[in-house]
Amino acid sequence: MRRLSFAIRLAVLAFAVSGVLPVLSCGGDERPSLLLITIDTLRADRLGCYGAHGTRTPHLDRLAAEGTQFADCFTPVPSTAPSHATILSGLYPRNHGIRDNGAVLAETVPLLSEALRSAGYETAAFVSGFPLERRFGFARGFDHFDDRLPDGFTTSEGRVRGTERIAERTAEAFLRWLPESKGPFLAWVHLFDPHAVYSAPPPFRRMYYDGRERDPSHRSLEGIEIPAYLGLAGVTDVRYPIALYEGEVTYTDREIGRLLDGLERRRRPGSVLVIVVGDHGESLTEHGYYFGHSHFLYEPSLSVPLVFRWPGRLPAGRIVAEPVSLVDLAETLLDLLGLGAGWETDGASLVPLLEGEGRAPRGILLERPPVPSGLLFGLREGPWKYLLWEDGAEELYHLDRDPGETRNLAPIETQRTLEFRERLLRERIGEAEPSETPLDDETREKLRALGYAG
Repeated sequence: MRRLSFAIRLAVLAFAVSGVLPVLSCGGDERPSLLLITIDTLRADRLGCYGAHGTRTPHLDRLAAEGTQFADCFTPVPSTAPSHATILSGLYPRNHGIRDNGAVLAETVPLLSEALRSAGYETAAFVSGFPLERRFGFARGFDHFDDRLPDGFTTSEGRVRGTERIAERTAEAFLRWLPESKGPFLAWVHLFDPHAVYSAPPPFRRMYYDGRERDPSHRSLEGIEIPAYLGLAGVTDVRYPIALYEGEVTYTDREIGRLLDGLERRRRPGSVLVIVVGDHGESLTEHGYYFGHSHFLYEPSLSVPLVFRWPGRLPAGRIVAEPVSLVDLAETLLDLLGLGAGWETDGASLVPLLEGEGRAPRGILLERPPVPSGLLFGLREGPWKYLLWEDGAEELYHLDRDPGETRNLAPIETQRTLEFRERLLRERIGEAEPSETPLDDETREKLRALGYAG
């Protein structure tokens, strides 16, 4: 991929803001603000606007009804730090270098926050999970970076180890900052709550479960080894942890409602572009994978919501069916703001789709974080998804006909499988080495508490 030097790119972006903005932006000299809400571990199918019937998400549903919803959005990697590095850079993990949590984002990787700050925007971030702390490079480009994490776990020695911040505290931090912002801003609000451990406050914790989770008559978790960090020792009913997860989703939705209410009191309609996106999903027993996300590349771990709302600038109620990736997001935002000149990413702008036009089909690259069992890569194009394991095993699925990925067509669709394999190998993604960052004891301990380190 061709690259301009980082300094030249920022100079081009700073100049571009004084030029003509695209039709989608605000008129005159007024520039829109951006509120980017990333929700950790949020499955698209747990939102009402994506077809959920049992989980209540009225605020996100309203946002989708007032904006444009992408029905088929993928993360390129099901892990918090790598996926957020992609969101902020528009690069695949092989190019931004973050292949797993605990790695440090290189200063040579240009970020959306730097581009907007260079163009005169105020920039602020409010993160809620340990993998995104400033020590890992995510504070670059932000004038204000709030990564205070008072919530987490207590060690056997009685020490509280902050690994996260619950959504209401993060929302309050943003709402305290908002009155201080004067001009156009980029505010990134990261909410961590759907991530394990599932522990929403009352009444959300048991909102979707009224049974006896440790009743020995239940057999749904018999023979299943549940990781200790989940705090589910003795639980026998699989519906209980699934309900806990769904309670976290509804709790997060409530806090998003508070964010939006506070924003609407401070900023006029049409002056803020709101984007809500998940960083990755969560497997809730599918493919025999219980309550995790980073070990496989099946749909529950990859499919995430993506919604744009910009009253008066983007259509309300539109649903875009074409498959898209988180790698497209940074370029799309720069394009909407007229700041895309000189900025090269691995993605492609979604503006044509937002405007109701078509876009040439694009392959979407997938990879899982490195694990002891080896590398796993994938390629999605249209309804087809191809997976290639390090030992040479292959899987091919037609997602429209088989959304549960239950029938591997690789042995049948041999020519198509060969074409996908050759395309994937041409990308040379298997040759990229995982980022190597030595982990200190504290980092290892906190990542282990979140289910990430062995």
